[in-house]
Amino acid sequence: MTPSILFLLRSDPSTTHRSIEGLRIALSFLASGQSTDIILLNHTLSLLSKDFNEGSDNDTLEKLLPIFQDMRTPFYVEKESSIHIDFDPSFSIHPVSHSQISDMIARSSYSMAF
Repeated sequence: MTPSILFLLRSDPSTTHRSIEGLRIALSFLASGQSTDIILLNHTLSLLSKDFNEGSDNDTLEKLLPIFQDMRTPFYVEKESSIHIDFDPSFSIHPVSHSQISDMIARSSYSMAF
């Protein structure tokens, strides 16, 4: 069985570069064909919104997001928080519950939190 890697992004992108760095690392695993899931929690959901323009590392984000769009990368987002975000429709957004997030973490071979 191929190992799977889960990226749990939860750091506020307006105050730290950690969530964007997590996206950058996740992209390297996706590009290598590794089974990779990305879950966005709390303020990180704003990274995929239509009007996101504040952050500590916008230059990197502007380079990464089009690649995720081209790859049609599924982003799993916290269902309860996602109702308040106007997502860019070019992203593949999948709202999930807290129990589904727990199941995804339990099933992954490795997980990284940013």
